[in-house]
Amino acid sequence: MRNSNSFTDRHIRFLEAVRNKIQQINDPDPEIIFNEFYEFHIRQTREFGKIPKIRFKPHSCQMKAELIRDAGLIDDAKEEELNSLRQKYGIAGARNKESRLFEAEWNNMMFKLKKATYTVALINHLFASSNQSVSEPIKLMQQIVLEEYSSQIQSTKKPIYSPDKIKSSETTKNERVRPYDEELADIE
Repeated sequence: MRNSNSFTDRHIRFLEAVRNKIQQINDPDPEIIFNEFYEFHIRQTREFGKIPKIRFKPHSCQMKAELIRDAGLIDDAKEEELNSLRQKYGIAGARNKESRLFEAEWNNMMFKLKKATYTVALINHLFASSNQSVSEPIKLMQQIVLEEYSSQIQSTKKPIYSPDKIKSSETTKNERVRPYDEELADIE
């Protein structure tokens, strides 16, 4: 079977570093109080079109550089080689290289997510009947993924958002019909 995981170890380290920072910012009872916050927004890029972006404030470049270092994405041997070449040829050092690396990693991951979401949306659109919001192939694929990747999905990490911030995205008048996100929570 082909490699079914589309994420490399590098991707996972990067995502976990971002997740840990978000958890640190959202912590209701932090050891040290910071005035840091983040927000997600949509941004038009030349290469990828519209993609979700994350904005940290204040000191965005410093926070992104910290995340890159926390994820271990800087190759020290390569950096030393580049620095020696810069000194040899009199080239100035790169500005905000860690922040730029963060943006490159984020953009590539969000574009990968955009392509995967389009695939799911197209299949769902083509195979859902008029009374279905989620088609049978998508339901089956979700079941398969939850079974095959259960060991990787299960984690002991605390959630990013506190339970009082989480609200159901669906409302229904029929009491026997539960929102889709509540059904998913029961499966996990």
